[in-house]
Amino acid sequence: MNKTLCIIQWELKRGLRSKAFLVSMLMPFLVLMIAIVPTFMAMKADINEKNMGIVDLDTGMYEKLKSHINTAFVNKNGNPVYRIQAYPSTPENHDTLVQTLIRDGIADILLVIRPDFIRDARVEIYHRQDLGIEEISRLEQSLQKFSMEQRILSLGLTRQDMNYLLEKPEIALFEIGKGGDASRSNLIARYGVPGIFLWLLVMGVVMSSSMLISGVIEERSNRIIEILMSAVKARELMSGKIIGIGLLGVFQILLYLVIILVFTLWGGSALNMDLKLADVFTPAMIWYFLYFILGYFMYASLYVGLGSLFDNERDAQQSVGYLSLFAVLPIMLIQPIMMNPHTPLASILAFIPLTTPFMMILKIGMLSASFWESLGMMLYQIFWMLLIIRAGSKLFRTRILMYGKRATLKEVLQWMRK
Repeated sequence: MNKTLCIIQWELKRGLRSKAFLVSMLMPFLVLMIAIVPTFMAMKADINEKNMGIVDLDTGMYEKLKSHINTAFVNKNGNPVYRIQAYPSTPENHDTLVQTLIRDGIADILLVIRPDFIRDARVEIYHRQDLGIEEISRLEQSLQKFSMEQRILSLGLTRQDMNYLLEKPEIALFEIGKGGDASRSNLIARYGVPGIFLWLLVMGVVMSSSMLISGVIEERSNRIIEILMSAVKARELMSGKIIGIGLLGVFQILLYLVIILVFTLWGGSALNMDLKLADVFTPAMIWYFLYFILGYFMYASLYVGLGSLFDNERDAQQSVGYLSLFAVLPIMLIQPIMMNPHTPLASILAFIPLTTPFMMILKIGMLSASFWESLGMMLYQIFWMLLIIRAGSKLFRTRILMYGKRATLKEVLQWMRK
């Protein structure tokens, strides 16, 4: 036991000092920032000033539409974004006019209001090829609102009536628990928190795989493993490595919890998000934590066992890359599962050992899985984790001192059955 503790301490110290481990801890948040911040900045950024033309085909809507667009699209200084100009058109020159205005750069965007605008609510938008999709989307939404307003006014209603009809309701969400009590529902916390834990687990597994594999291969190639095996048993060495690496996962998730706590306290208000500690740090957080650790331990056992099968990192990374697909699979399927949490796909993936921890995090958060289901699936996960550790230890014990020969699948299966 003392030898195993020494291996655990050694793995912890080596991991905490490793730049690769530090990068793997921060990488999930860096990836999220790279993915989210530019999108957020693009949505909040001002639209560059452009020339807009309006072709009004005898509807009398030009002045109203111009006023609507100038009110809807303003820059930070409060000035209209679009320089709007009316262009007359006839059936004979219409197509040529539209093409010429855009092609020659006279107008960046051209709106054509058809005579049957009130009845069919049809507006044609012509634009340059390099116009951003966000700007087009915002323009479409603005035109839809303008169409609704003009239809309401055409029915003889006043502008006060129109504002009354278009006023958005203030919606309050409540969910009824199994005890019948109603509580305020926060969908950001309900779907966001398990989604974040899922993302952190996936990134932790994927980013740490190279570190774990390279560590085992480096010890083999430098013959350090022979010195270790002369002092400790293979079972003690494998156990120490797995526990030490698993404790690195515990340290990692504790750091993530602190970051989530800080974001809940200060980041939510900065981004105008309704987040409270009671909504984020629910009892389900305990299950997220436990499944995170179990998933981390399971994949650490797999990577340590598989690392003993290879003599170089290139072959190892190629083979382990296929294993990492199981970790990435829940991220790829999270959108259809969020759209329909009761889909059988979630239950099927929950019973596949390599995806169990990921899917249970989603089921507990999105479907409020019962205590007994969560506990039962945790025992199921522990059972498979112990089998994987046992199989990995057999591979590790048999293969760790073998050099120069690539193991075949038949040999691997034979070693696992011993």
